[in-house]
Amino acid sequence: MLVDHVIESRNAGLFESVMLPLDIYNDSAQHALVVLKQRFLYDEIEAEVDLCFDQLILKLSETLFTYYKSLAASELLDPSFLSAMETGKQYLTPPIRWSALLKMNRVKLLGRTIDFRSLITDRMNRMFRENLEFLFDRFECQDLCAIVELEKLLDVLKHSHELLSKDLSIDSFNLMLNEMQENISLISFSSRLTSQVWTEMQNDFLPNFVLCNTTQRFIRLSKVTLVPVQKPSVPFAKPNFYCGSQDLNMAHQSFARLHSGFFGMPHIFSIVRLLGSRSLPWLIRALLDYILNKITALEPMITGLQEALPKSIGLLPFDGGVAGCQKAVKEYLPWSSKSELKAEVFRGIKEIGSVLFWMGLLDIVLRELDTINFMQTAPWLGLVPGPDGQVMRYQDVGDSPLVSLFKSAASGENESSHSSSKSSSFFTLLKQAEAADLLYNANINTGSVLEYTLAFTSAALDKYCSKWNAVPKTGFIDITTSKDFYRIFSGLQFEYLEESIKMPHDGQEVFGDSVAWGGCTIIYLLGQHIHFELFDFSNQLLNVAEVETTTITRAVKNASYIQEAIFRAGALSFDSYI
Repeated sequence: MLVDHVIESRNAGLFESVMLPLDIYNDSAQHALVVLKQRFLYDEIEAEVDLCFDQLILKLSETLFTYYKSLAASELLDPSFLSAMETGKQYLTPPIRWSALLKMNRVKLLGRTIDFRSLITDRMNRMFRENLEFLFDRFECQDLCAIVELEKLLDVLKHSHELLSKDLSIDSFNLMLNEMQENISLISFSSRLTSQVWTEMQNDFLPNFVLCNTTQRFIRLSKVTLVPVQKPSVPFAKPNFYCGSQDLNMAHQSFARLHSGFFGMPHIFSIVRLLGSRSLPWLIRALLDYILNKITALEPMITGLQEALPKSIGLLPFDGGVAGCQKAVKEYLPWSSKSELKAEVFRGIKEIGSVLFWMGLLDIVLRELDTINFMQTAPWLGLVPGPDGQVMRYQDVGDSPLVSLFKSAASGENESSHSSSKSSSFFTLLKQAEAADLLYNANINTGSVLEYTLAFTSAALDKYCSKWNAVPKTGFIDITTSKDFYRIFSGLQFEYLEESIKMPHDGQEVFGDSVAWGGCTIIYLLGQHIHFELFDFSNQLLNVAEVETTTITRAVKNASYIQEAIFRAGALSFDSYI
């Protein structure tokens, strides 16, 4: 009871005396053995001591973990948020001095010496691992938009680990994180988090999210879910597994909710920071293979649409006007019985476009991080940005400023001192500087993820180039080709636009802007972008509509001019008659 009172009261002055009530058991055991000479009574006291001491370690560890989680969460809160809140003091954690208690290495209890500090350390290591396991389990029960919240909670846990490490020698946070992610092996590049991100992208994100090109965000389909996803319920945990207290949990969740309804640049930043340079290439390779598989799956579907087209498709007639052009396009596209096939092709192109746009966002994030790293390392490597984005050396010398600095220091030490230990130390620093120079110079000229993705997609399309891209026999542009991919995409786009007029919101909500990204990218990589600009059905219809509108406007103006002239002529004849 006394120990519970000390722990629950949170009185900093009493924490240092939390072990004093246990002396009662020492006196009781002494009295049982010496005065009463009852071994049975001593055994009962010993059993109760074991139970009470275990409860003490458990409660003290919980209190310690909760305090440092609350302290870390309060320190990571945005200062502007605290200043804007009238009750900002409720998010602050009062300081408690734990150092004296955590320095207890030896505790005498019933004639035994217990390493109190070691027991607390072991318990803390276990709680940190349990907290990491809970955070990953919680993320696996949510969609990919929760990656930002996961990063924030991991930051809170990592900061609490840093604060607690000042008083306890607990395991490295990166070691525990890799252990919970099953990423300990040197040849393992796919961590638990990486596999979960890829699973979410494959099963939920790419099929069920649509792109809004204006905001550069992916949002979930609001009306229909193309691929239903079943996930377990979010596991329950105490508040100290989140941010320490209910108030801090609500504060951090208010920030997490800002990123829960979409997927965009903040989520890409979180993925890059969490996966790191070790696991991110594995995810990129998985997405590239996904593009390859989608193109392979589209090939028989495109063939099915090609077989239904006529052998020759000419330009739309201007004489028939808009109505005549629409009738001609419908005659060219006998796909009325292939609605499911068209939907599958649209979904395949949409997912390819989503991956390409996702890679574009990733490329922007990586370039920004590379720029930050360059600004930090360039002065030590003697590099400056040159024209056209090239990297140049500040001076035409062989060594970087970092290596030159340690070379001059090592040579000066050799001349002024005869101590072999100092010379060897400077020689070691020189070798480390040379190794760092090679390492950072190798990371300066990094490639573009988007460029590599486009090159990979182009190589994947080469296999179907003969089927989707007919070579003209005369060497000139053939205006009657009907089997090229741009004809298929143009026809699908035309019918998609017609359906969007009948149902204004359904088509956009199902496919979004990813269809345009995927289709136009494939057309460009096949070298058909000029053909598409010239012979696209929608573009031709738009030109006919502009001509028709101009003709009607001119006819109306001529009719009004003739009517006005007749009126004036009639007025003049009436005046002359009078």
